[in-house]
Amino acid sequence: MSTISSEVYGVAESYLGLKEYPGAKQNNPKIVEMFTASGHAWVKDDETPWCSAFVNSVLAQVGIKGTLKLNARSWLSWGNEISLDDAQKGNIVVFWLGSKDSWKGHVAFYSHHDKDYVYVLGGNQGNKVSLKPYARSRLLGVRTYKQPRSKVTQSNTVKASVTQGAAAVTGGLTALSQLEGTTQIITLAGCFLIGALAMFILKDRLRKWAAGDQ
Repeated sequence: MSTISSEVYGVAESYLGLKEYPGAKQNNPKIVEMFTASGHAWVKDDETPWCSAFVNSVLAQVGIKGTLKLNARSWLSWGNEISLDDAQKGNIVVFWLGSKDSWKGHVAFYSHHDKDYVYVLGGNQGNKVSLKPYARSRLLGVRTYKQPRSKVTQSNTVKASVTQGAAAVTGGLTALSQLEGTTQIITLAGCFLIGALAMFILKDRLRKWAAGDQ
């Protein structure tokens, strides 16, 4: 099991048994907090379907950005797609509800599977966090985490950004030494703008590198 999926599953497992409060007058604050962690602080009850909020909340606790959406099928475009046979504990599994072509779905964390069922640890399963089997025929997809590189220097685009920025600044300073007066000031301002743009691009590429995109 990968380190990321193992850590994710451990956090999810710590919620086993967490239940909705019965009735509409009281709401479990821990479930309501999951909506806040998912970017939906406007939800103040535990009656709103919360399977996706649970997954988003668990990922947030280990520093991973989820879909920040409440619809389960939003996870079908998140991370990397893998086959069920390659799934590990802590990977994300999406099922269809109602019909395969509807918008409804369920999302949870993979535990294990057999020839008939996929067992997942998820929220809003029987109004609580539980381990539950779902028919394999209802499986829409399995998603895994984009693996970040161990070293930022392994990113070709990050290295290219640093090289481009350094070349632009070096070239500008060389030209600057050969100029005088107003022309020198204008050239200096141009070097500053080029440097600022290079830093902006580098910051964006570092963000993508951290998510495993580059």
